[in-house]
Amino acid sequence: YKRQEYGGFALLLFWTLFLFSSAIDLSSLVLSTEANIYEKGSLEYLTLIRTWPVIRKDDVLPEIVIQPSEAQDVVNIVKFVKNRKLSFAVKGGAHSEAAIAPDITIDMSLMKNFVIDSETNTAIFEPGVTMRDIDRATKPYGLAAIIGSCYTVGMGLYGFGGIGVLSRLHGLALDNIIYYDVVTADGELVRASDTENPDLFFALRGALPNFGIAVSLKVKLYDVLSNYFGGDFQYIAEPSTYKRFWQWFEPYTLDRRFSLRTVIAHAPGTPLIFQIELVIWGDTLTLSEKREILRDLIETVNGTIVFNNVGNGTYFDLVHYYNLDSDFPFSTFSYSYSRSTSATQLTDELIDALFRAGESLGVSDSLGIDLHGGAIFDVPSDATAFFHRNLLYDVFFYSFSNNNSYIMASKQKIENLVQSFRVFPEYSVDTFYVNHDEYYPERREAAYRDNLPRLQKIKAKWDPKRLFRGAFDIPPDASVSVSYTH
Repeated sequence: YKRQEYGGFALLLFWTLFLFSSAIDLSSLVLSTEANIYEKGSLEYLTLIRTWPVIRKDDVLPEIVIQPSEAQDVVNIVKFVKNRKLSFAVKGGAHSEAAIAPDITIDMSLMKNFVIDSETNTAIFEPGVTMRDIDRATKPYGLAAIIGSCYTVGMGLYGFGGIGVLSRLHGLALDNIIYYDVVTADGELVRASDTENPDLFFALRGALPNFGIAVSLKVKLYDVLSNYFGGDFQYIAEPSTYKRFWQWFEPYTLDRRFSLRTVIAHAPGTPLIFQIELVIWGDTLTLSEKREILRDLIETVNGTIVFNNVGNGTYFDLVHYYNLDSDFPFSTFSYSYSRSTSATQLTDELIDALFRAGESLGVSDSLGIDLHGGAIFDVPSDATAFFHRNLLYDVFFYSFSNNNSYIMASKQKIENLVQSFRVFPEYSVDTFYVNHDEYYPERREAAYRDNLPRLQKIKAKWDPKRLFRGAFDIPPDASVSVSYTH
């Protein structure tokens, strides 16, 4: 296999590899010349894992990091780990703890090829891309894929959901996949689509890491040069302000032209802030009508505005405004934690409770609500593995820090808050957006609900020995006992 050359550091590298070399025998693993293998303790290994904010101090780091450069590399790696019964994980954008395994982490970051077809409004891309890469590739054509709200997220978005500013118009990211090319547990490269291996296609759209490793996928693109009109409003957070906004917005809740995210957070050096990110898409309303809607928002909410900005433009203008084209959270924080819950409606009592929860969070934490619905509701719950189509208000918690102990404490505080909301019948801990949640197997039934038995049958067909034990670790049938250590 190929080792990376380090020029003047060759002697230091030799001793580093000698002292820290892996016990895993890689002599039979055949990879392309462009692929890389980094052993624990090597200079490149240490540099590489520092870019993974999912790693915490108590994690067991992989012995080996392998970077495949083509699909055949992935085929060979899968056969290798299967034959030697090695633990492994797949890393795309490094936003998930599932990217770490004791033996081998497969880092997909070298596989970044794109094919854009502006005639059919489709794109084919490999799993090393991030959402930033996708937008940059499609922008010259005035087209966009459905992506999330963080530019450093990788392929995992297309394996679990994918909610972004265009989702109420066009659905989740995974609703817009035409096919996956995936390496299965047998080490075979197969295509999964509506017409080829449709059972596998169903499973991959919501539970991808349990069924294989995607090496490319084809997605729909959309014309995004039509205008948006929107406002970014930041208020001094007060219970009455928060409640008045949600009462004002209620008539627009099911109108898919409206995209909305709200956040309660402690900004450093400022009081508690309530932020509204509201976008109105398309040309069915005139510019004056859109302005009147935002003017009515300001008058009705009647709060103390710290900052506001109203503007219009294209999708890419919006991306630039919200600074999605950044390296957040990698450039700012070393550790993160997120948790998702949901609400079917926002009653006054629940709104008050959510506001109090936002007040209790720390300076690096936030509580937000993403509005789902629209085109997401159009897809039946049994059409893809992603089950929670009836989730309207995604109530999510985020914690970011450079202090691992802070994250652990925030995690416990957030969990306590989440459990305290169970008294509200319109609130659900067990209906959630999986991309905002921890991937623990005890959440498996809540994640997939009525789709779980079907997923277990598909697992029995494609991976009966459970080579892939990805997020939520779906067993082949209900009789299989699953243990989890991390």
